[in-house]
Amino acid sequence: MKKSFHLNVSNISIVFLYFLIWVFMTYPLILHFSSIMPGNGGDEYLMTWFFWEFYRSVFILHKLPYFTHLAYYPHGIPLYVTTDMPVNALIASIIYFFTKNLILAFNVIFLSASILNAYFAYLLAEDTVHSKTASFFAGLIFAFSPILIEQARWGDINIWSAYGIPFYILFFNRLYKDPNIKNALLAALGLFLATYAGFYEFTAILFLYSVFFILYKYISNYLIYKKFSAKEFLNNPILNKKYLKYLSVMILSFAAVSSPLLLPAFYYVYFKPNLLNFNPNLFWSKAYSATVINFFTPPFFNRLLLGFTKALYFNGIYPLMYRGANSVDFLGYIPIIFFIIAVIGIKKIKFKYNDNEIYNELKFYLYAFILFVLMSLSPLIHIVNNIRVFDPFVYLLDIMPVIKDVQESGRYMIIGYLFFGIICAYGIKIFFEFIERFNLKFQGKNGLRYFLNIFLIALIFVGTLAGYSAYPFEMRSEKVSKGVYVLKKEPYGAVMIVPFMQGGFKMYEQTIYDKPMLGGYIIRYGFHDLYKKYLPERFYSLKGIRYNGNGINQIVINRLGNPADLRHNIIYLKKIGVKYIIIKKNLLSEEYGWKKKRTEDVLKGLIAEGSILNVIYNGKNIMILSLE
Repeated sequence: MKKSFHLNVSNISIVFLYFLIWVFMTYPLILHFSSIMPGNGGDEYLMTWFFWEFYRSVFILHKLPYFTHLAYYPHGIPLYVTTDMPVNALIASIIYFFTKNLILAFNVIFLSASILNAYFAYLLAEDTVHSKTASFFAGLIFAFSPILIEQARWGDINIWSAYGIPFYILFFNRLYKDPNIKNALLAALGLFLATYAGFYEFTAILFLYSVFFILYKYISNYLIYKKFSAKEFLNNPILNKKYLKYLSVMILSFAAVSSPLLLPAFYYVYFKPNLLNFNPNLFWSKAYSATVINFFTPPFFNRLLLGFTKALYFNGIYPLMYRGANSVDFLGYIPIIFFIIAVIGIKKIKFKYNDNEIYNELKFYLYAFILFVLMSLSPLIHIVNNIRVFDPFVYLLDIMPVIKDVQESGRYMIIGYLFFGIICAYGIKIFFEFIERFNLKFQGKNGLRYFLNIFLIALIFVGTLAGYSAYPFEMRSEKVSKGVYVLKKEPYGAVMIVPFMQGGFKMYEQTIYDKPMLGGYIIRYGFHDLYKKYLPERFYSLKGIRYNGNGINQIVINRLGNPADLRHNIIYLKKIGVKYIIIKKNLLSEEYGWKKKRTEDVLKGLIAEGSILNVIYNGKNIMILSLE
């Protein structure tokens, strides 16, 4: 094919440009890089707890960081199938060792993952499109897609760390074209990064991609050669011995390196039932699936189109909150234009340029995009809110062992954006080829031609960012009470927090006072189910599980975490080793079922003269008591 226009930029320049985009998309985070974390969902504080627990286990206690007694004390809990992110945790531990700043460690990983997401997607696109300029936009579309931006706003650094996905696909695809040890090991590394810098759901998604790739290649080769004999059935190029040999090397390398984590995780998922909320019912897949309309509607946090999107979201036509963070799938109007150009142009490649390799690759990525769009719409295709069309994927989600482990089906669009970006990149390449032909009219006016190209690139760039922008980016900056620092200086002993409920910030506070906690918040474990297994039945009632008015799952164990019942439970608390009680006075509100007058009376009673509870700290928002 005719070589398209591209700016002569180095890979270092491309990385720097991605850094500038990150600064813009997350502004003003760069101004508070060591003191404030991105997000508004609370999970960012939980993620820092995972980093701290990893550091504490490996660097201080010198043990494997996959079981802890710090949460769900005194029984403890395994961490093999949580969002522990050992790759990110190791990097964070090194930063924390030198700085003692978990927030800084989190933000360094957030920044690094953002750039790697974009850069590896760029390399994958460039491998097919062969245009640095066009491939640059593929990296932008993948790394700063609304679904990843929204995951970042929830504080889910593990899902944001998606760079293992394009890294794996890049070398997995190369392995087919050139089977050798280098491509096999790099593909295994990509799969490892997707799993252990990212999330186990990425492993399931990439497994699905790999099966689709092999089946597609087998069927397409079968149709090309049109030999349907039993002998040719086994002579398909996808089954050649060299490819199968290095494909096995890839799988075995990943399994060998991952076995210390993979085997225990497999045990807890498939041989330790009723402990994990790992395979949910179809409610979650319905609640967190994509909808058709949100592919074409800018998310409500896009300030540039806020008036337009508010009219949709808040008039009840499309209440995004019901779909969750995994339904923010706006493709962008500018990218959609180039996607359409590419789809039209793909058919011309074979006939006009006789370039079968690029034609086959782009056609494959187009089909892969369609596949993962369909998966993201499962199990029922949502058109708008609750308007649905029957979808046979409902059975796959409930039966297939890999597919059903992607609990929020909308997350399939993370990889969907990768293929969407590659197709868009080809559309941009076609566009500039047309501009080059148009520029022949300006022979001898190279300056004007160059200016026109720069102007058009800038226009595409600004238009794409305008569709994805979340400016100003939401950030989380909760202040730790002085009482938590006071508790740090107290003798060792277990802590109970009232109200007794889930919460990421309570985990972050533990990184300061450094004592085990009765209760906790570890993703993928059923808080209430776990304690139903451990705690006496007298602590439960029909009011055991509550949902506050914002739809946030705040689980409260009745009576155990009720200030009015603390006196009756002192003997039990002492028996299991609880030494301190942190009462979050700011959470004892009507929103959580506590009447103001009743709460004030209870708190006064707890610290009355002669009480067996000693006051360590009594501030505006929290009170800390110790058991004699």
